[in-house]
Amino acid sequence: MEKKVAVVTGGSEGIGKACAMRFAQAGYAVVIASRREEQGREAEAELQKVSDALWVKCDVASEEDCKNLAKTAKEKFGRIDVLVNDAGVVGARKDFFELDVEDIRKTLDINVIGTIQNMKYCGIIMKEQGKGVIVNIGSICGTIANLESIAYHSSKGAIRMATQRAAYELAKYGIRVLSVAPGWVKTGMMLEDIEAYGAKLHMSERVLTPEQIAGTVYLLSQDEASAVNGCTVMADDGYSSFKN
Repeated sequence: MEKKVAVVTGGSEGIGKACAMRFAQAGYAVVIASRREEQGREAEAELQKVSDALWVKCDVASEEDCKNLAKTAKEKFGRIDVLVNDAGVVGARKDFFELDVEDIRKTLDINVIGTIQNMKYCGIIMKEQGKGVIVNIGSICGTIANLESIAYHSSKGAIRMATQRAAYELAKYGIRVLSVAPGWVKTGMMLEDIEAYGAKLHMSERVLTPEQIAGTVYLLSQDEASAVNGCTVMADDGYSSFKN
């Protein structure tokens, strides 16, 4: 039986890497995409201990790179069953009147245009198959405002709406499109004081792990979740549901 295939952008670290590993553990062949080769090759080697895996160099802001990512995945593994759009940047955190417009453009190019481009090119392959699932990694910042940059908030709000519109257009081809909006997630860059602050904003009184988000993404990609389409699932441990 042909293996199912998951493509994960931003798959060499953080939430993306955790998602790639979760799909690999479930027996999927996994294609991860990122910009930095050394980090990408290390993640590829780690994933290959579990399942078939391939790293592809990809700047998601580049249409040619996104086109090549889908093409390479199809050539290597024959299909694409799941696309996880995780690649993204936060953008510079600055006072409103000190904002760098070029930084905002870069953030939108990566987070929004990158997401849409990958939906298009991986979606073409899913359309040919008559089935597929696209999971876009959004954020609580797509729904409520907090301390992150205005560029990040704008991009995640755009991803929420792009998800809804893409789901509406692609449903007739058997493709589901949804978004997962994490709360505060502990990565290697999170400082202890930030973690302590973020923990208070979650019902469990601790920040989330990349593996928790990966588990949510995996569950929603399965046929048992076929009723979930065109929406944003808040994977935020209650962050958006209460205030202290």
